[in-house]
Amino acid sequence: MIYLGRRSAVKKSRALLYSLIGIVLVGALGATVIAVNIDFIRDKYREYTAVDFEGPGFGEVIVRIDEGDDGLIIAQKLFDAGVVSQVDGFYRLMLQTNPTFYPGSFLLKNQMSYAAALEVIKDPANVKNYKITIPEGYRAIQIFNSIAVVTGYSLDEIKSEAADLVGLGIPAEAETIEGYLFPATYTFYLEDTPADILRTMVERMKEELVKFSVPESEWHTVLTLASITQREAKLPDDFYKVTRVFYNRISKSMPLQTDPTIFYNFEGIELSKPQQDANPFNTYVINGLPPGPISSPGALAIDATVNPAAGDWLYFVTIDLRSGETIFTNTYSQHQQYVKILRQWEKDNPDWYDN
Repeated sequence: MIYLGRRSAVKKSRALLYSLIGIVLVGALGATVIAVNIDFIRDKYREYTAVDFEGPGFGEVIVRIDEGDDGLIIAQKLFDAGVVSQVDGFYRLMLQTNPTFYPGSFLLKNQMSYAAALEVIKDPANVKNYKITIPEGYRAIQIFNSIAVVTGYSLDEIKSEAADLVGLGIPAEAETIEGYLFPATYTFYLEDTPADILRTMVERMKEELVKFSVPESEWHTVLTLASITQREAKLPDDFYKVTRVFYNRISKSMPLQTDPTIFYNFEGIELSKPQQDANPFNTYVINGLPPGPISSPGALAIDATVNPAAGDWLYFVTIDLRSGETIFTNTYSQHQQYVKILRQWEKDNPDWYDN
């Protein structure tokens, strides 16, 4: 909430007007030769003596009230946007009524009466903000689509801004913005641009990395592994075990062999079998980590990557896709036994993948 602060805008404006008139009089008397900008004085005179507009106004104007704005700042914003006829008049009305204001964007009109404008901005129901929820494990293309649906910006506009990696402050190792958009629920102002929205999500991811004390030189590596863990792990405790499996395989120069990487591509298009085999993200073909993240990891996946569980596991398989029960083993023969259990579960639940 923002409460109206009482500031003597009326006295200040009158003082300024009297000063301007005094300059003209001194010049007219010839006591001193002063260069006076007549247009400036005329504009200021109109500003401080303007009559209140009548009626609800016309067109559409978006005005943003920020946390901490006092009454005089709000009045100035409305005047600058062409909503009210003068700062003083609107501010006097606020002093008389002492309303409470809420931060956010408001949809107003050109040339509204003081009373009509005040009715809009004092009602929290009129706050117009975007709320965008990004789930953990979403890929960039899914996030772009979510932004487009909620805000009305085109997918091309969003993709264009997302390509400006330098402008968004993304490390040089990254080939795309993938993995650098933190999954969370965001509130944005109506006038926020695609660049504003993406930058907010990137900065939020950086905050998370700093929280877990990840050096900037390791951001890309941590996000890459965390993004795979995010797509593989099912239960909270298993995140730490899944990451440990990946670390163990890397230490033994074994490929990660994780299914979510086989089909990954930034554009989200379906890959043919030859394309899958040539895919630089296919961890059945390459050793070690792929070139970059494959999704947006949440806090749990980042924590698991920084603080993996202790263990010598080299394999894991989810044997119940509904419950998420996952078995971790350190030999291939053990792993194969549990894969058979998964295959039987799939036979017993043929409709699972249609849900």
